[in-house]
Amino acid sequence: MNFFRRLRFGILALLAVVCGKAQNPVPQSPDEHKALTIYQIMVASFIHDPAGAPGYTAMWGPDGHTKNGNLLGVVSALDHIKNLGANAIWLTPVFDSSKAQGGEKLQATGYFTNNFFAIDPHFGTEEDFRLLVDEAHKRGLYVILDGVFGHHGGVEQPSPSGYTLDCTITESDRGKQGGTGNISYPGSLDYIKEVATFWMDKYGIDGWRLDQAYQATQGGHNYWTEIRGAVEKLAAERKQRGEQWGTLAYMVGEDWGNAETINKGVFSDAGLLSAFDFEGKELISGPMQDPAESGLDNGWEDVVKILSSPTARGYAHDNFIPNLFLTNHDGYRLADHFDPADSLYYNQIKTRNAILAAYSGPITLYYGDEYADSTRGVKGAQKDNIARTSGHLEPNNPEEADLCRYISRIMNMRRNNPALWRGDASFDRFEKDGADVLVVTKTDMSTGNKVAVIFSTSNVVLDIAPGASDVHVEAYVPEFIKLQ
Repeated sequence: MNFFRRLRFGILALLAVVCGKAQNPVPQSPDEHKALTIYQIMVASFIHDPAGAPGYTAMWGPDGHTKNGNLLGVVSALDHIKNLGANAIWLTPVFDSSKAQGGEKLQATGYFTNNFFAIDPHFGTEEDFRLLVDEAHKRGLYVILDGVFGHHGGVEQPSPSGYTLDCTITESDRGKQGGTGNISYPGSLDYIKEVATFWMDKYGIDGWRLDQAYQATQGGHNYWTEIRGAVEKLAAERKQRGEQWGTLAYMVGEDWGNAETINKGVFSDAGLLSAFDFEGKELISGPMQDPAESGLDNGWEDVVKILSSPTARGYAHDNFIPNLFLTNHDGYRLADHFDPADSLYYNQIKTRNAILAAYSGPITLYYGDEYADSTRGVKGAQKDNIARTSGHLEPNNPEEADLCRYISRIMNMRRNNPALWRGDASFDRFEKDGADVLVVTKTDMSTGNKVAVIFSTSNVVLDIAPGASDVHVEAYVPEFIKLQ
């Protein structure tokens, strides 16, 4: 059967070339996707609740930091996450990896599952997971799961409907850059479609973060087209039944490539509409695994670039919505890119978060960055797992508390002003009293909502607009002013 499926897709691909068939049109990304402010949680390294599951005892990451995080630990953080201004959480994989080939350190990450249809008992029970989803939804928080649909750690059982994985070793269309996986398409397509819809239907989860998404582009075909279709079909059915949750159908791919690579890969044929913006992250906060650089090499010009439209930045269509972020679990933390002895240390961190808050499209915050968590001095970790430090819900000093208040203020302003998450941007750059000033005006055409975001290299007082005079802007602490 796998042979004939491959033959069918090969024939269709050949006909598309011969007949000059156009790619699928790019659908409009829903406003709910553009409005996302996602809070990423590495479950095993976040928070341990003694009333929950035991967690793991080891994981790749810094010595002396949390390894026994569990689902009830995430529940305990939901009020903090909501108050921060986020409207979604992304959990690293929670599927059962307790028997995955490779040992406990690998199992604890969740990225090599042995059962896609069960919760890892180290993290909790099905009841714990349902509680987490329900409590998140009560607070208006979407729940996004981490889907690893290009490789696994030893799946042996069929899906509840009887589908099986084709575990042929594969190489994605990215070639060696994409590495090898052991989930082969199209033979695994029905199984993966069932995984993607099972968690929506049973628990009402709201979307997927897709690990190494390029691994599902095989043989010249982007299988995200079919998987996204299945997710959106179920979401539409749930919405038709009057369901509030499990209807978002947001899917965001991980691909460290630039816009051109993503256009040709996970965005091809409108397979996915969103992917993490690694190129944008490097522009504003430095490389993932090199803390020596901190981005904004061209000053406010880089802010203009990142806040411009997707096509202006090289993406193939403005209906694609890159997800902008500052750091994640695979590299150094945001604070690591700055010198804590610098008087502008916290201000520079505020600047980067302000860029996120002013971005038209989905954004992602990494747990602990609201407190300037750092990896300085940690031992036992490599550059691809160094940021998996212990989660905490309270600041350690007044400076961390002030940073958290600032991030909460601007992220809540983003949540309450559509101009910030979907508005068109205009830019006015000038010098005032020796300060290099950039005023970004975001306007939402549908509602008339308008917000100014003011960046300055030194303390300055500005008259922005009628009703917005004597605006005090601190050096590298962007100010947000609602104009209408």
